[in-house]
Amino acid sequence: MARLKDIYGEEFHPIMRMAENAVKLQEIASSTAEVNDLKASTEAWDRIAVYVEPKLKAVEVTGSGDDGELVVTFTRKRFDGGED
Repeated sequence: MARLKDIYGEEFHPIMRMAENAVKLQEIASSTAEVNDLKASTEAWDRIAVYVEPKLKAVEVTGSGDDGELVVTFTRKRFDGGED
């Protein structure tokens, strides 16, 4: 990262640069409505989503507890360093 900042400036951040380019691709896709432009824009945003959104998982519920009630627990992980 230090080398990238040396080359592109102290404010350089790869994910932010990806987002800037995705915005440009989205503007092009909006103006042309070409399938290839729309596909490139979608792929750019999809690549960024990996870094900023948690992956969703499907869970199948096949039964319930002994008393007929379903108990659901989940664990939440914060990626911004904050605490709940």
